[in-house]
Amino acid sequence: MDLRNLPDKDALLAAIEMEERGYNFFEDSAGKASDTFAKEVFGYLADEELNHIKAIKKFNEEYIKGGLGDAERIIADLKAGKPKTSIVKIFDQLKDKTPTAGRDLDVYEFAMDFELKGEAFYKKAEAEATDPRARKLYGFLVGEERKHFKIVESCMAYFENPAEFFHQREKWHVEG
Repeated sequence: MDLRNLPDKDALLAAIEMEERGYNFFEDSAGKASDTFAKEVFGYLADEELNHIKAIKKFNEEYIKGGLGDAERIIADLKAGKPKTSIVKIFDQLKDKTPTAGRDLDVYEFAMDFELKGEAFYKKAEAEATDPRARKLYGFLVGEERKHFKIVESCMAYFENPAEFFHQREKWHVEG
């Protein structure tokens, strides 16, 4: 996907394609994951990508029709439509579990790279957008991709050193 000189319409179509690839990756990874935690995390991220696809398609349909494309409403709908299983709840359930073998850290590394590329794409699209509503939507999606990266990064930290992971989480609650 070439990121140079993307007008708003092309950027929206590229965003849909990118989110669909993310959805397929996370859905496939959830199905192949060997442990419950990975299944839940990848399932959560697949749900997030699906919500992004729906939102971008809705904005795109309005945009193509020459409508205003209400980014604020679409962003509010995205925030309201978060998956029922909170990622915080998934992490909290880990406290009593022992990590298992076969965690496929390569999948997490690929996911982190994918999310970083998504963030870079949306930053570029935001900077080049001519429509302020599209710019606002891209700005929101930059934050979403960053959040997804942090989730996957936390998974990596958990699998690499569970004791340190929980130590850091406890510090977040005390200090934050």
